[in-house]
Amino acid sequence: MRWVNDYPMAFTDRGTGPTVVFVHGVLTDYRVWQKPLENWLKDYRVIAVSLRHFYPEIWNGKANDFTYQQHAKDLARFIETLGGPVHLVGWSFGGMPAYMVARDRPDLVRKLVLVEGGPDFRVQADGVPSNADPIKRAAVTEKFFQAGDIDGGLRFAVNDISGPGRWDALSESYRQTIRENAWTVVGIGREALWRASCSEFQTLKMPVLLMWGELTTPRLRGIVEAQAECLKTASIVKIPRTGHGVAAGNPQAFHSEATSFLGR
Repeated sequence: MRWVNDYPMAFTDRGTGPTVVFVHGVLTDYRVWQKPLENWLKDYRVIAVSLRHFYPEIWNGKANDFTYQQHAKDLARFIETLGGPVHLVGWSFGGMPAYMVARDRPDLVRKLVLVEGGPDFRVQADGVPSNADPIKRAAVTEKFFQAGDIDGGLRFAVNDISGPGRWDALSESYRQTIRENAWTVVGIGREALWRASCSEFQTLKMPVLLMWGELTTPRLRGIVEAQAECLKTASIVKIPRTGHGVAAGNPQAFHSEATSFLGR
């Protein structure tokens, strides 16, 4: 654990070699990377962080600093304590603070990997940005929580993110990890609607890899495709036989594609 901007940021630090920092998604924490990164350890130093208000903190949703800006600020400061620059991997929700660090502090990031995460440039038919979806999801989930039905809210949220039936398909141990991060999915909805722009994404100065799972939802695939269309210099890779949980769903392919990119 390391104090960063007056917050005790938890992390794991394993392996030897070039440093790669991994940032988790919503409802998860640094533990989500433990098994998927086993085959990285002989060639890379892999650091997995837990963002502010994620496990090991058991958050009750009562704070006003659960924002992309704060998470990016914390992540940048954490990388500074490592002596930077590092390779940076952001998955799902974690893709946004990872992108913001790469955009604002390119001196800290050698290469950036976004795994079904980061800015969504698309606009819905009614003119509302597509990133309104997490806000709508949070509002419904919070109603379940307020009624005392934590698992009901998490079932709704997980299925809304990853597709119908996903909650029921999870192991009980993984469900417990999600329970320990439950209010983070509500925290997303308390942030002002963040309007992304392609022109801003194009300012990234480092090599970028965009990854998505073959079985992911159309909404998440669309985010990655829009990013690739915007940033023509980015590499894009589809990981077979997995959905949104790309690294855990196919760790061998994730490792092969990501390390090939990082090693160029």
